Amino acid sequence: MSSDEEPNVFPVIPDRHDIPCPLCQRKTILHSKKRRRFRHGHAWNVGVLWIELDVPRQRCTSCDLTFVYDYGLGLVRTSTEVFRKGIAKRCHGRTISDVAREYGLPYTTVERWFYQYASVETMERATQVLVDEFATRKGHHYATIVLDAKSGQLLSIVPGRDVAAITAALQGISGDIRSVVSDFAPAMAKAINHVFPEAEHVLDRFHLVQFVTDALRRRRRFLNEARRHHHVRVIDRSLARRPETLTGEDREVVRSCIQEDPFIRNLYQGLQHIRYVLKATCEIQAQRRLSDWLDRYQFHPCGPLAKIAKAIRVREQAMRQTIVSRLSNGKMEGTNNKIKLIKRRGYGYRNLERFFLRLRLEIGRQNSNHELW
Repeated sequence: MSSDEEPNVFPVIPDRHDIPCPLCQRKTILHSKKRRRFRHGHAWNVGVLWIELDVPRQRCTSCDLTFVYDYGLGLVRTSTEVFRKGIAKRCHGRTISDVAREYGLPYTTVERWFYQYASVETMERATQVLVDEFATRKGHHYATIVLDAKSGQLLSIVPGRDVAAITAALQGISGDIRSVVSDFAPAMAKAINHVFPEAEHVLDRFHLVQFVTDALRRRRRFLNEARRHHHVRVIDRSLARRPETLTGEDREVVRSCIQEDPFIRNLYQGLQHIRYVLKATCEIQAQRRLSDWLDRYQFHPCGPLAKIAKAIRVREQAMRQTIVSRLSNGKMEGTNNKIKLIKRRGYGYRNLERFFLRLRLEIGRQNSNHELW
């Protein structure tokens, strides 16, 4: 029990027992002891909870070794291992500076405890996964990340974005994998077919539509923007949005762009046609619509459409599975934005292992609430 003068300090009297030598396991004798206090917990309206006990310094009678005995509490300076692990747990989902400020601890101390005791909790089994790449240093270094499609929790992360890195990332997960969602990168398809040959390879719809919208944007920049009567962003937004969501002014912008340039007209028609293909509800309908789209645009005089059709022809089986499947890469795109925020919040990470550890602790955690401890 604590005293009335110091309600947050609890004296501890350990039981008497023999302390063996850590080297030879022989009998030791008490060399000296000192009364010390250690942080052991935290409570609201009270603050830090301290324990006070006599820390013995033992000497071995056989090998003459002198050591400090910590009763298995992990005593280091002024804290126990329970307190350090609790502080590391409080850093989940929060910045280290906020935790250090809340508990009145140095930032470097909390940072050291976090990277020392932070546990890596990953799901052992999954059935549907998302695979993508992100930049650890934009334009220089990249990494491959695998998420669970249902919960969004990080399953595996590996530096690099080549076939070997993607293969290593996929091999790091376990379970009966039935579906894998990725972009149109050839390295992704090769690694997925090698690791999970029986799984369905689903391509991301967003990247497919983005191919055409990017071609529209490049064509618009190729034309002389000074002759246009509308703002550049208005033109890009009007050409990229679905026709049924356009306002009267936006429809007029699209009509003027289509009448001005046949190249833009072909791209816009191809974009609406691919959206019609993606609305198929069964395999037979998806196969028929996709075949019609490929027959129309595979040898089209519009270069970007012919290039996109060629990329789809190579992945025709995966494309049919994409049309029927309801899976998407939406959670992965949101995760990429969160990774950018984590990098910006930490002003970059020089240590890649600590950066990956931080991502494991931040991304897709199911228990985000922090209870009192």
